[in-house]
Amino acid sequence: LVERAAVAMAAVVSEPARGALLLLVLAAGSCSAEPVATTIATDTRGVVARIEAARGKPVLVNLWATWCAPCLAELPDLVAGTRTFRDQGGVVLTVALEQMGADIDAAEAVRRADAKARELGLDLPVLVDTDDDMNVIRDVLGVELGGLPQTLTYDRSGRLVAQHEGIASAAQFAELAAAAAR
Repeated sequence: LVERAAVAMAAVVSEPARGALLLLVLAAGSCSAEPVATTIATDTRGVVARIEAARGKPVLVNLWATWCAPCLAELPDLVAGTRTFRDQGGVVLTVALEQMGADIDAAEAVRRADAKARELGLDLPVLVDTDDDMNVIRDVLGVELGGLPQTLTYDRSGRLVAQHEGIASAAQFAELAAAAAR
């Protein structure tokens, strides 16, 4: 496709403009049509602010980390199981707790989470929680958290309506999303 566009362009575009257009065609040909995750570093209060900013919409929050094998296994199901929910206005946030149990700084945590999100083809926002103390995360979120992965669902008023600990299937994510949307 890129080659055909370059040949067609050569026939109708003047020499000075041809170089600039060729660069645009090549850049367009190298872009992925698939959406990719947006990765943002924040503390737990920033996560809460994102949940509160979505008030009026149902919200599903998935807590994960790149070092958590069950987390990585369920992320494709999270995307698939919440697609209809998102299409209907529901909000899905993923929160990477990358610094838990890892001696890394925030920049490295963001790099790891972003690389894994891109590798997995996530099309969801990825918030990298820079708090590395589970007690702080529990207190600020106002929930009891066990192990990862963990999924929290909030209704339109911002009330926690469901919490799932452990790996979830696409069908389970769809059920959690439905609980938030009720």
